[in-house]
Amino acid sequence: MRIAHVISTRGFAGAERFLAAMIQEGHAVGWDQTLLNPFAGGSSDLPRLFAPAHYRGRPCDSALALPGVRRWLKRELAELRPDIVHVMLPHALILVATLPRRPGESRLLTHVYGEGIRMKRYGRVREALDSWAGSRFDRVVGISRAVQQYLISSQGYPASKVDCIPLGWEGEPLPPDRSPRPPTVVCVAQFRPEKGHDVLLDAFAVVRRQVPDARLVLVGQGELEEELRARVKSLGLGDSVELTGPVEDVWPYLASADVFALASNSEAYGIAIAEAMAAGLPVVASEVGGIPELVAPGITGELFAPGDRGALAAHLARLLTSPELRSRMSDAAREGAEPLRLRNTLPRYVEVCNELVRAQKAELEGR
Repeated sequence: MRIAHVISTRGFAGAERFLAAMIQEGHAVGWDQTLLNPFAGGSSDLPRLFAPAHYRGRPCDSALALPGVRRWLKRELAELRPDIVHVMLPHALILVATLPRRPGESRLLTHVYGEGIRMKRYGRVREALDSWAGSRFDRVVGISRAVQQYLISSQGYPASKVDCIPLGWEGEPLPPDRSPRPPTVVCVAQFRPEKGHDVLLDAFAVVRRQVPDARLVLVGQGELEEELRARVKSLGLGDSVELTGPVEDVWPYLASADVFALASNSEAYGIAIAEAMAAGLPVVASEVGGIPELVAPGITGELFAPGDRGALAAHLARLLTSPELRSRMSDAAREGAEPLRLRNTLPRYVEVCNELVRAQKAELEGR
């Protein structure tokens, strides 16, 4: 089976990690794979990270370059003649949707953002483009039931062509760090508006009044870093909040914490939550998107209405001061995370691809 993966990326984050794992799974079953990156730039390490797929990239730094990039992608697909064109991320989706389809070619979209697209700049326009482009694909995979439902109920996709396959987590959690340390809350999330770090910092300021030695570790980087540092200072939290910057391995930070918190106002799935559960951390998170599919209130953590600083603070303070409750939730979190391993979800992608090829073959034979 020949598969062309098309992704618009300049770095290596959650979607890219998933695609790299999918490529490994495809290699194991004998797929011939090429990765086309029509918006290449940034990391020069991408060919290695996406191996064993053949990597081909084309820079696109302005709207004026789009016609040339489109011609490049059209030529690449014509040369490769893939059985399946698999697409991830918005720019790649729109670009592929504008290209004519070769006979015998199936198209598969992995939809990783769901209704969160509405909250981005020009959200309604982007949502309309997303609906138009996605309708030109044979199958669409939502990374959570929330995304699947959004595609069917809001975007009007036929239910028969929309699957749900969770992203899944990978790696090996470390044993909890039992060394003496302050009660610690950790958040792993890029410093972007939709992640709600402002809500978390405000809530943590309240927590500090009840748990004076509590500590908050923010793992990530992004456009809001300086703004967040300023907020930490204005709230008088400078001695209790750490911004780590980019890290290659989140497991040591999860192992050295007591509770995981995420205050997102939009979250299609929540891979960081699944990792935290795998590490045995109770999770306190906003009740949005795919998060309720991961967190069972009172069992593996607690949920709160997005933006509710008071509820977030109350949940964190209760967990930080209740070792027995944390221990009970920790065991339940590990148990709940085990079925969510990426190795358990990737075989479903193989099934979907096989189904697409069989359907395309039957259609060609019936002509």
